[in-house]
Amino acid sequence: MALRRPHRKSRHGCAECKRRRVKCDEVRPSCSNCSKRDAQCEYSAAASLLWANEPSSTSSQPPSTARLETPDEPESRHGVQNRDSSFLGSLGAEDGAVSSPPDLNLTDLELMMQWVTATFHVMSRNERTDPVWRTVVPQEALGYPFLMHGILALSALHLARTKSDQLRPGYMSTAIAHQNHALSLFRGLLNDINSSNAKAIFSFSTIVLVYSFGFSHTSDTRDPWNTLADIHQVLILAHGLRQVLQESRGALQDSTFNPLMQLEPEEFTLPEDARVALGHLHEANNSLGSYGGNHQTMMYSKALGAIGNALGEVSAGLSSINVACKLAIRLPRKYVESVGERQPLALAIMACYCVVLHRLRYNWCIDDWGIRLARAIWLALDDEWRPLTNWAMMDIFGPDFANALQA
Repeated sequence: MALRRPHRKSRHGCAECKRRRVKCDEVRPSCSNCSKRDAQCEYSAAASLLWANEPSSTSSQPPSTARLETPDEPESRHGVQNRDSSFLGSLGAEDGAVSSPPDLNLTDLELMMQWVTATFHVMSRNERTDPVWRTVVPQEALGYPFLMHGILALSALHLARTKSDQLRPGYMSTAIAHQNHALSLFRGLLNDINSSNAKAIFSFSTIVLVYSFGFSHTSDTRDPWNTLADIHQVLILAHGLRQVLQESRGALQDSTFNPLMQLEPEEFTLPEDARVALGHLHEANNSLGSYGGNHQTMMYSKALGAIGNALGEVSAGLSSINVACKLAIRLPRKYVESVGERQPLALAIMACYCVVLHRLRYNWCIDDWGIRLARAIWLALDDEWRPLTNWAMMDIFGPDFANALQA
């Protein structure tokens, strides 16, 4: 008995052939039956995913002779429309149900693009730390919303400080909104720093410190108290970052944040004029200490040492805001309190910090900080203390600084 010819049934025929219950050769875009009848040839969504150059399961043509559509071949009057609509339909839900995708937040996308192309630079001190701030920190932020909002806040602030006056208010409002939301999410974690969240908490704390430099731009330069309040707030935030760093250093060193922990050796020579100016401040400190009382000679001496290191760094050409942040972190807590209390010696020493800030003025978040703070200190001090700030004022305003400060 002859073997029965196997039946190869296909479910990929066109809708018209199925309706007529005839065999379809599944040639695309229009099968032979529909082409002869000049009928509309449509394939189901599943069938449309077949590659055009694959042979159909029922076609007797081998791959080398199967019909392929080329630009030179005429298509049926419905061919292009049917092919496109059929293929696009196959990419959706099979049951025809279409769910609306979430709207893109183009503002946040713009801010993230701003971070990876520009803003991250202000956080990084060299090429070794660039990848951490540009890539690793945003990756960490995917698991910590407060860090993500912090990144977006600083990017928005960057744009607010560098864009035109017309765009500035909008970016500033966005920066404030992201920062406020970030802080509300962050506060509860400060008492629970561990190896899991150490990178996120450290990153955000550092971003907040830089944000405070960029945000604190008072418009009234004749009122010294607002500017002094601003710098006091910055120093308080820096002290908080120091506490975070102390609790998380071990976890950070054993992580992808290790480059941030590798500080360069400090071998900078202090210029002679700066050395003399600091010497006068040391003399004033020791003189006040000799009278006894509650004067904290050692605390002021430590503050002068930290400022001397920073002056050496900027004099050697270091231009990263890291210099200003590191100095703020290293200042003793009692000194920060003295600045808040407007102690004259504390303000006179702070005038040297103004020189550091002025040398870093090309960072967008520093800008005219040195000028504004120096003028505020000059106005806050009386004639007895102003001579201790002469070197700093001359470095910032020039030889005719007295007239410049009165302008």
